Amino acid sequence: MQFSLILISAVMVLVSLKAGAQEGIHTRIHHLYQSNRAMGMGGAFVAVADDYSAMFYNPAGLARRDSGQINASIEAGVSVKFMKFFKDFDEVEKGEYANDSEKFQAFSELLDNYYGEAFMIRTGLLHAIWARENWAVGFLPMDLTLEYKIHNQVTPALNVRAYADSTLAYAYGDDLRGLVPGRLSWGTTVKFVNRGYANKQVNALDLSVDPKTIKKEDLRDGYTVDFDLGLLYTPEIPGEGFFSVFQLARPTFGAVVRNVLDYGFGQSFKLINKDIEAEAPEKLHRVLDVGAKFEYPDLWIFGGRGVIDFQDIGHPNLSFRKSTHIGFEFDWTVTSWWKGHYRVGLNQGYMTAGVSALFFLFNLDAVTYGEDVGTFNKPKENRIYALKLNMDW
Repeated sequence: MQFSLILISAVMVLVSLKAGAQEGIHTRIHHLYQSNRAMGMGGAFVAVADDYSAMFYNPAGLARRDSGQINASIEAGVSVKFMKFFKDFDEVEKGEYANDSEKFQAFSELLDNYYGEAFMIRTGLLHAIWARENWAVGFLPMDLTLEYKIHNQVTPALNVRAYADSTLAYAYGDDLRGLVPGRLSWGTTVKFVNRGYANKQVNALDLSVDPKTIKKEDLRDGYTVDFDLGLLYTPEIPGEGFFSVFQLARPTFGAVVRNVLDYGFGQSFKLINKDIEAEAPEKLHRVLDVGAKFEYPDLWIFGGRGVIDFQDIGHPNLSFRKSTHIGFEFDWTVTSWWKGHYRVGLNQGYMTAGVSALFFLFNLDAVTYGEDVGTFNKPKENRIYALKLNMDW
């Protein structure tokens, strides 16, 4: 227990002392995979990792599975102001103008009206993960993210960042026996990722000539092979003394190094962009995540847990606020085929809330969460609403 407290304290110091984050246009930290369940808990999941998504959050959790699980899903998430912006954008695009100058002025006023705003839309199509005792395999054929941010350095402009990721991954986890009192598990996820990526700026003049904010030729693509390495530790709690109170909480601590090799996307199949001189897509980034989980005592059909994570340590856009994730999950179980969860939390300083319900094979996950898309010194919320439809068995 003392070791765990020292670890968490050290992480807080490391994050708070990290020398300034990037002050670029896009400061959101992009993740290869996101679980709606985790986001409902403020994004904190490193020390939980008890379902199929463990292979992407902490593969050590696979060592603790005692049954199989297959999950197939489609999902989508969108910023709260996204639809209004593109409704206004569509009206400007289809407006009638006496000349090109009027059209340019209309786009300039539109961008001025949304100055400083950020929008995002993310979709995941036909994701499939099969998890068994100790191992899992996952195929995410398309995970598409579009980010928009309006700024005004010289003239009103719209910055666009796009990710089109396809991922194939295999994960394995097992226990390390006899090293420490309690239960220590390890796991690794090996992943192949092909990424299409664009990061461009379009100003009002560009939009007045061609209103398409992104085109296929804007994307550059590449692939990489990398792996994550994770640990889970559940300490042995004494039956007497001060620490015996933690027998009810059953604490577990987790740590994951993601993208250990951090090679980047230097190789390409040229599936999207045939230009051999095209710049490589943004790297996955090697980062460290650590977290802790504390269980609530079961009461009738209810149970749950509280969690805290410090994530993305080492990412160039990191701040202490962006690193901090806190959440609570409340389970309810009627039978093995009718159960669900309620969740609340703080993700990067902003409230999150989620709900999921399983009925036979059909599972629905809904969540709202905020992300910090501001600079190191000036946080700014981007509020997301997301829905995931699953078949889970």
